[in-house]
Amino acid sequence: MVKLDILDLSTAKVPMVKALAAYVAGILLGKMLDGAIPPLWALIGVGIGCSVYVIWSSLNRFSKNKAFAICFPFLVFCYGYYALVSHCPRYVDNHISKYLHLTQYVGIIEDEPIIKEKTIRFPVRVVAGIDALQSYSLSGKIMVSLLRDSGTTALYGYGDEIALINKLKEVPPPFNPKEFDYKAYLKNKGMELQALLLPREIKVIDHQKGNVFVAYSLSLRKALIAKFRKYLKDDEAFQVAVALIFGYRSLIDPQTISAFTDTGTIHVLSVSGLHVSLVFVCLNFVLQWLDRWRWGKTVKSCIILSFIWAYVMLTGMSPPIIRAGIMISFFVMSQLLNRKQVSVNTLAASALIILIFSPNYLFDVGFQLSYAAMLGILLGYPLFRAYYLSGNKCINYLLDYLYVCIAAQLFTLPLSLYYFGQFPNYFLLANLFIALPSTIIMYIGVFLSILPFDSLNVVLGRILEFSLIFMMEGLKRIASLPSSLIQGVEWSGIQVLLFIVAMAALVVGLDRRSGRALLLCIMSIFGVCVISAFASIRKTKDSFIIIYNVRSDVAAALVRPSQVVLYSTLDSLNHPTLRYSVLPSLKPYISSSQIEFHKIENVLRHSFLLEWGTYRLLLLEDRVDEANLPPDVNLILWRKNNGNDVLQLLSRYPKAQLVVDGSNSDRHIRALQDRIPNSELLYVLKNNFAYVWDGLQL
Repeated sequence: MVKLDILDLSTAKVPMVKALAAYVAGILLGKMLDGAIPPLWALIGVGIGCSVYVIWSSLNRFSKNKAFAICFPFLVFCYGYYALVSHCPRYVDNHISKYLHLTQYVGIIEDEPIIKEKTIRFPVRVVAGIDALQSYSLSGKIMVSLLRDSGTTALYGYGDEIALINKLKEVPPPFNPKEFDYKAYLKNKGMELQALLLPREIKVIDHQKGNVFVAYSLSLRKALIAKFRKYLKDDEAFQVAVALIFGYRSLIDPQTISAFTDTGTIHVLSVSGLHVSLVFVCLNFVLQWLDRWRWGKTVKSCIILSFIWAYVMLTGMSPPIIRAGIMISFFVMSQLLNRKQVSVNTLAASALIILIFSPNYLFDVGFQLSYAAMLGILLGYPLFRAYYLSGNKCINYLLDYLYVCIAAQLFTLPLSLYYFGQFPNYFLLANLFIALPSTIIMYIGVFLSILPFDSLNVVLGRILEFSLIFMMEGLKRIASLPSSLIQGVEWSGIQVLLFIVAMAALVVGLDRRSGRALLLCIMSIFGVCVISAFASIRKTKDSFIIIYNVRSDVAAALVRPSQVVLYSTLDSLNHPTLRYSVLPSLKPYISSSQIEFHKIENVLRHSFLLEWGTYRLLLLEDRVDEANLPPDVNLILWRKNNGNDVLQLLSRYPKAQLVVDGSNSDRHIRALQDRIPNSELLYVLKNNFAYVWDGLQL
C-alpha cells in the first residue's frame, strides 16, 4: 500500500513538539501535586540532568546524540514543573495570602475594568500592604469587584494605582452541580482572593503605573470603539463589530453570543488566528510584487510583521491575539530565513514560548481550543485535501473551506463536549454562511479604523452595519432550525483521552495508509460510544429532588426520566442565576425548552407546599399554625428566620429532612444547630453545596 507522507513529521523535524510535550508534562505534574514538591527539587533535577549529559557524552562521543535525546526532555520537564510551582503562594515569601492581617493594600489595576450593571470588576496586582505600624512590600494578584454608583464608571482604568481597605476573602468553590468553577478560573490566572468593595473603600492615588505598550494599546482600542459607535447606529451591529474586530466582548448581549455558540461560530468573536491570518493574507497579496527585488522579500517580511503587531496592539494585546501574532511571526521568519516550514513545529514553538512566560495558560479553555483547532487544520486539512479535489477551481475553494471547518471541529470536539456539553449540528452550514460576511466585516472594519475621511467612513459604516445585520439574522435562523444543537452531553476525561487517541490514529492511518492505525481509531471511537451508552442508561434510572444554593432565592427541581420540574423565586429560565447555577445540571436530562418551570412569588413572606406526585417540599417563610400544616412532607426548606418551633415541627415530621438556605442569618442558623440534637436532620445550604435527595422511587 502506497504511503502519502503528506505531513512529513519525522522525529528529527519536530524538536519543538518534543520540547513542548516534556514541558507540558512538567506543568501537569505540578498541577496534580499542587506544588507538594518544592521547586528547589526541580532545579536539582535540572542539575542532575546536565551532569548526566556531560558525563555520558564525554565517556563516548558516539553516544552524544543519544544522551541529548534522553537528557534534554528531562531538563525541559523539570523546568516546566519549576515554572508552575515557583509561583505558588506557599513558596513566595511576600505573597499577599501571608499578610491578611493588614488593614490596607496598595495595588495596580492589571487589566481594563469590566463594567456590569451593578459592579465594576478588575484584577489588581498588589505591591504593598499597610498596618498601624509599618508598610510591607507584597506580591500577588486579587480580583476586586466594586459596587457601582452614578459616577463610578469613569474613575478607574488600566495602570491606575489604588489603595483599598482589607475586605479580602477566599473565592468560594461552586455550590451547585455542573456550575462554572469561578475559583479554579481565577486560580489559573494567579488569583485566590477577592474583595467586594463600596466606592468609599477604594481610592486612586496615581495613574499610568502599568505596562506602557498595553496602556497605549487599550487607549487606542477605546478611541477606535468610540469611532465605531459614531458610524454604527444599530446596537447589536455595534456590539458584534467591536467583538469581532477588537476582541472586546463586554458590550455584547448574551442572546447574541448564544447565536454564535449554538451554531459553532463563536470563534469569530474571539480575535485570534483567524483574524491575524486574514491580515497576513491581505498583506502578502498586496506586497507580493516586492518578491521580484533582491531585498524585496526582507522588506515585505518586515512590513508584514510590523502590521501584524500593530493589529495586535490595536486589539488590546489579549492573550489569544498575542498567541496568533507569535505563530504568524514564526512562519514569516522561517520564510525569510529560507528554512523549510514544518507548521506543527512552528505551532509547538509558539505554544512553548507562551507557556514559558505564563504556565497557567495551559489550563485556559480558550488556549486549549485555539491550539486544538490550529492543530486540526495543520494535520487534518492536507490529508482531506489529498484524498479528494474536484477539477473545478470554484468547487475546490468550497471544498477547502469545508475541509478546514471539519478538521478544526473534529479536533476541538472532545474539549467542547467536555467543557460545554453541547454540539452544533449545523456547524458546516453556519461556517459556510459566515465565511464571506465575516471576511468582509473584518477588512471593512480595519479600513474604518485607519481611514481619517469622514465621508468615506460614513459609507464604510453603512456597508459594515448591513453586513453585520445580514450575518446575525442568518445565524439566528440557522440556530432556530430543528435539532440545531445537541445539549446535555457529559464526557469524562477518559472519553476525551480516547478521542484524542482516535484522532492521532486517524491522522497516521490516512497519512501512512496504515490499517492498524485505522483499526486503533475505530476501537477508540467504539470505547467512547460504549462509555456514552452506559452513561445514558444510568441517566434513565436517575430520580431525585435537588435544592440549589442560589443565596437568598429558591430553586428546587424534581428530576425524573424525561421529566424535569423546576420551582424558583427567580422570574424565568433566562435569569442569569438559573442559567449559570441551575440549568447546567439539568441539561443532561432534558433540553431547556422542555423544563416545566413554575414561578414562586417572592414579594411577601408566605409558606406553601411544593408537590411532585406523592413527594412534598414544605417551604416555610412565616409562622404556620399546626392546624394548617400538611399531614406529611419529605423535605422542609427553612427560610427568612421564620419563628416556627423547629423541634415541634420535626416531631410532627420525624422522617423529613430540614434544609436551611441562605435567606437565614448566621446567628439564626447557629441557634437552629444548637437546638437540634441530631445533626443528620439538619442540612445548612448557606455557603454549602446543593442538597440532593435521592429517596424517590421510580
